[in-house]
Amino acid sequence: MKNILLIWDIDGTLIDSKGSGRRAMDEAFLNLFNIKEGFKGVNMAGRLDSQIIKKAFEINKIEEMDFVRFLDKYEEMLKKELKCNTSSKVLPGINEILESTSSQENLFHVLGTGNCERGARLKLSHLGLDKYFEIGGFGDEDAKRWQIIKKAIDKAKTFYKADFSMKQIYVIGDTPLDIECGKILGIKSVAVATGGYSCDELEQYEPDYIFQSFEDFEEFLSILVK
Repeated sequence: MKNILLIWDIDGTLIDSKGSGRRAMDEAFLNLFNIKEGFKGVNMAGRLDSQIIKKAFEINKIEEMDFVRFLDKYEEMLKKELKCNTSSKVLPGINEILESTSSQENLFHVLGTGNCERGARLKLSHLGLDKYFEIGGFGDEDAKRWQIIKKAIDKAKTFYKADFSMKQIYVIGDTPLDIECGKILGIKSVAVATGGYSCDELEQYEPDYIFQSFEDFEEFLSILVK
């Protein structure tokens, strides 16, 4: 039986946190630098937290770039934000996909996200999903997104002591950048229109598979046996 590796994006793919991350980053910026809406105009979709934060520092002309200090404050603000956020939700079909495959010995779920690891864990644990993801590639470092996905693959091989055929590795996300990662690495891409891009917009980037949502989770699972 061949091993299958699913590499999941978080925001817009697994969950909708209703802007919690952006608000927490704005609050962290306000606390540290007394600047309101420090991330205004910064495109966050599909991008790494390290790059997002760097861009905000540049826009607001903050010369002293202490990334760890900012992440510490962001973590503090995100905890508060999530505690008060009752509208964030797991996206359709995700619970069913994760639950129905969690005991499948040859199928592994990992994260491949632009979120820093602390932010990723907080967002997922808030909605009860953290238990499904032991490892992943995260946006803490200044790297290209495909390099984060490559790191997730390498970690999975080591952590699970498993080999994966490139045809059995799927990167799953809601942005063109996720599709691009699949093409660069020679792995399958699964696009889903539950984030900021429509099916028509995502289709232009030619993913291997595309879904309006994962509400029909059995349809998603069916691609894994092809």
